[in-house]
Amino acid sequence: MKGILIAALVLLSGCAHLSQPATVERMYVIECGENHVKDLSRWTPGVNVGKAHVFADHCYLVKHWKGWFLWDTGNADRLAPMPDGLTAPNGAITAFMKKPLADSLKEIGVAPEQFQNLAMSHSHGDHSGNANLFTGAATYIYMQRPEFDAVYGPEPQKYGFAAANFEKLRIARVQTLSGDFDVFGDGSVVIKSTPGHTPGHQSLFVRLARRGPVLLTGDMVHLVYSWENRVVPGFNYDVPASGRSIDAMKAFVKQTGAQVWVNHDKEQHLLIPKAPLFVD
Repeated sequence: MKGILIAALVLLSGCAHLSQPATVERMYVIECGENHVKDLSRWTPGVNVGKAHVFADHCYLVKHWKGWFLWDTGNADRLAPMPDGLTAPNGAITAFMKKPLADSLKEIGVAPEQFQNLAMSHSHGDHSGNANLFTGAATYIYMQRPEFDAVYGPEPQKYGFAAANFEKLRIARVQTLSGDFDVFGDGSVVIKSTPGHTPGHQSLFVRLARRGPVLLTGDMVHLVYSWENRVVPGFNYDVPASGRSIDAMKAFVKQTGAQVWVNHDKEQHLLIPKAPLFVD
């Protein structure tokens, strides 16, 4: 009888272990530049008129037992030697890159050619600035089909995309998506389709072992304030779709208990360890 009881306990213990959701080994939050703006109200319609603001910009490097996954590539490394940054033609934004992404990856101990998986929340320059670094033969790049069509269509500039950022990706293995996608097939890293800011904008769900699940917003929202108040900038590609994406992700967060990490919110990210440290 005692032997049967021990066997039953071992079986139950194994089942409990199997029922635990899969998690990644660790995630590095990399500082990938800053964007300085003169009038925050462009991103928060009706408030903050004339208020200057600094948006942080982050890339996220995920270590899964199956390999490395990079989310977003930040402002272009070529901006690093520019102490005054690069100002947009309309003067609304000045972009900075204090430390090249290539250097940050080197500190962690990885090189661009080691990546098996890459995805960007969307194709604006502060998220795709270094995309051309990742064209290794083993790298899969995940883009929503509407985003892919906009980037490689006849008028990428119509969407605020710089075609030069993607030129080398023409020879890469780009996998186009039509909705959500489970990167490693175990629920630990899931691309969530959140269109609106751009035609094929996407966000990322990551399960961390100790911190729990996290939702990386991309530019679905630009500030924690925007998330909490369902704020959609008028310049988004599709304003109604943007609102629907926020609503869908609010329901998803309620369902999963995920923390919401807003890429550009500098104040929120002050509380999150930065590479070469990691979160797990």
